[in-house]
Amino acid sequence: MVNREITRFLYNRSHSEADKATRKIYCRNIFMQRSKIFLCHCSMKKFLIIALLLFSMLTYGQKINKWHLNYLLQPELTYHENDYAFRWKEKYTKSTFNIGMSVSAQYNITNRFFAEAGLGFISRKLNAIAFLSQSALPPPHYDSMAELVTTKSISLRTIELPFNLGYNFFKTTNCNLFIKTGISPNFLLNSYYNVFRDKYRGTYQKNYWQGYSLNASIGIDYKVAKKITAVSFLSYSFINTVTKDTYLFSQDEYTIALPHKYLRLQIGIKAPF
Repeated sequence: MVNREITRFLYNRSHSEADKATRKIYCRNIFMQRSKIFLCHCSMKKFLIIALLLFSMLTYGQKINKWHLNYLLQPELTYHENDYAFRWKEKYTKSTFNIGMSVSAQYNITNRFFAEAGLGFISRKLNAIAFLSQSALPPPHYDSMAELVTTKSISLRTIELPFNLGYNFFKTTNCNLFIKTGISPNFLLNSYYNVFRDKYRGTYQKNYWQGYSLNASIGIDYKVAKKITAVSFLSYSFINTVTKDTYLFSQDEYTIALPHKYLRLQIGIKAPF
């Protein structure tokens, strides 16, 4: 009787331990399956979030026109000395009004930052006195006589190659305020010397790099049509280097430069392309 009870006890114990082991395996399998489902669910959520972010970025990028063409007129006040020739004459700064034109391509790097490069032309007149060196002039203006000839004005016909970086610091749907700065290498095509003697008055070919300008600007864009934006900005050349002119001299130098700066208003339109 006792042996039978012991046998039954051992049998029930072995079966209960087997049941526990089975339940552990079952629970582990259930846990693994649910973990896989959870991870799959999380992966799907991440995928959907990333897809939505990419879609929003792409659609946002499509709203920004990356490239624009600017067509501008450039009225300016050119500041220069009254006299580059005489040592003893009183010197002061005077201004002349000049106007040029330019076309440039603008690339919007982001919604705030942009870069632009272009091509411009201006005939910049300086109402200033300088001595004209007749012996340095090309034929038929050349003259070996040491006659003192002074200019009434000098006009510099210049090609400009501006490159600027800008920042839009205030934006609305139709209006945009911006600042920009950049450099403009300047190529001098020719110079017109207006002198008191007809023999020497005329246009003289130059075809060399005149120098470069460093500019700072502030301006506004205003959308006037779906694809047309009016542009206006004011720029100042805080540095403007000028190469010496071999046809001009002063009482102190055999060749002189005509240093000047300018305050320029640029107005026009821009359109995407």
